[in-house]
Order: sequence, then structure tokens, then C-alpha cells
Amino acid sequence: MSTPFALKYRLERERWPYNRAEVRRRVPEERTGLYALWLPTGVDGGPERLYVGKSETCLRRRLLQHISNETNPELRRALRMFRDIAQFSVAFTEGVEETRELEARLIHDWQPETNRNLL
Repeated sequence: MSTPFALKYRLERERWPYNRAEVRRRVPEERTGLYALWLPTGVDGGPERLYVGKSETCLRRRLLQHISNETNPELRRALRMFRDIAQFSVAFTEGVEETRELEARLIHDWQPETNRNLL
């Protein structure tokens, strides 16, 4: 099981451009895990946490869904506005319970603007 500290470190350390090609290149099929969407527009040019999510079945498919069919209105607006600079990061997990627990912890700790409805 991943520790919350190690997971946060992994998600903050490696970020890639959020587009279909990079998602397909970086995320293997049929892996479970967590992801974060970022904007490089935070304080002092650092990254701003836009959204934290999970997939208990296929992380790649979930990330691609955000690109093509986003239902969260705040996230959809942000992704359209910042399409060219949005970034993503991933951390793989091994089980449903671990995935759920870590996602809840990240949302609580980071409180991304577009996750407010989940708090």
C-alpha cells in the first residue's frame, strides 16, 4: 500500500501535458490508480491543483473521458480555457480500498477547486 506522503510526492513530481497522446503514452491500459490535473498558473509560477480523481478499473480511460466528455461544469470550463497548458500526473494503486482511501485523503488535504462538491 502506498503512503499518502509517497503518493503526493509522486503526483507532484512528474507532470505531463494533458492531451490524448500523452495519456496513451504514459498510462498503461487496465491499471487502477489516482490522477491529478494541474495548471502551471499557481502562486509564484508553481502548479495549481485543478482536480484529483481515481479509477478503480482503467485509469487511462478515465483520463481520456475528461478530455472528451467532462460532466463537472467547473472542471469542463477550466479544461476548455486552459487546454494548451493543463497537465496531468498519475500514481498507480493495487486495490479498490487503497484507491478510495487515498483519493479521499488527497481531496481533503489539497482541496482542489473543482473537487469542492466532493468534500
